[in-house]
Amino acid sequence: MARVSSKTGKLNVGSVLVVGYNSRVAACSARRAGYKVYSLGHYDDLDLLRCVESSIRFEDHPSSIRPFLKKLDVDYVVLGAGFEDADVPASMVLGNDPKIAHNVCNKLWLARKIEELGIPQPAIYTRENVRYPCIAKPIVGGGGHKNFKVYDESMLPPEDEYFLQELVTGTPLSVCALSTGSEAMPVSVNEILVGKKWLGVEPGYTYCGNVTPYITRFKDEMFDIARKLIPALGLVGTNGIDFIVNKDGPKVLEVNPRFQGSLDAVEMATGENHFQAHVDAINGKLRPFKIKQYGYRAILFAGRTTRVVQDLSSPETADIPPVGTVIEKGNALISINATGQTRGEASAVVRGTIRRIRKGLQSV
Repeated sequence: MARVSSKTGKLNVGSVLVVGYNSRVAACSARRAGYKVYSLGHYDDLDLLRCVESSIRFEDHPSSIRPFLKKLDVDYVVLGAGFEDADVPASMVLGNDPKIAHNVCNKLWLARKIEELGIPQPAIYTRENVRYPCIAKPIVGGGGHKNFKVYDESMLPPEDEYFLQELVTGTPLSVCALSTGSEAMPVSVNEILVGKKWLGVEPGYTYCGNVTPYITRFKDEMFDIARKLIPALGLVGTNGIDFIVNKDGPKVLEVNPRFQGSLDAVEMATGENHFQAHVDAINGKLRPFKIKQYGYRAILFAGRTTRVVQDLSSPETADIPPVGTVIEKGNALISINATGQTRGEASAVVRGTIRRIRKGLQSV
């Protein structure tokens, strides 16, 4: 059950259950911060198993996580991607109230809220006022893999599943921010890697990783938006805002009310444990972060159905599949993490690591 100090009113966190399709990012950060960690996720990657007391794997999205909570005696639950609005008592969640997260994850609800706040965003179209080409996005969901361009009426998707957004070209960036609920502290501007052919995906919108920091003249404006938007949404702990940025400035695309995929890059760039910063923020404590170097997380995808034939563990690899694992074409295979004093230096380490990884793979 959730524990709160009777003297300070702050959370006493000893153990956590991290839930998400990929629970490794938050789970391993929590372990490095000294917490007792359990996981519920879709993968049993080698590095995840080294971080947790035990791991429960699911094949299909479970309809409820309450049965799993009954099996584990943990203080709190951390809800990751795909589970932001899970049916869990808010008092058990180390992060955002699932009811608040449910609204934020609905991109149409969020767009109306952003409009009320006067924050720039791409226009949202109805079927009556649509301008082609535009982007079709799932009303709920992330990762970008279901986004697609719509060029005419024949390509319009189901109205109850998708919405239509103005096509804005630019650089996809994000801001990681910590919040007490009333005040937000931006941590970094991160480059979002999407649709990178050299990482095994077709050009498009599939998320492939992050690079931290990204140097932009719009940093202050993006940080100001984070300071305004995150508290206005009632969010606490760590949250991320995705932007599209061009010469006209930043526009908000979506908000991720949870631990973000950029956590690896942010931790490498700052040298700070982000899970502990998340707990501190919920307990009302914020502090500035300093960027010390470049952090680069790249996600390598299977360009064809692939079997892992060697142990891929190394200081640069994460989300490591066990030997014998078969990864279907188009699915994420492994992550590569690297640092450097320049972006190019970190990128070179990533590319060198990928060459070594390929020696441990076999086409099926």
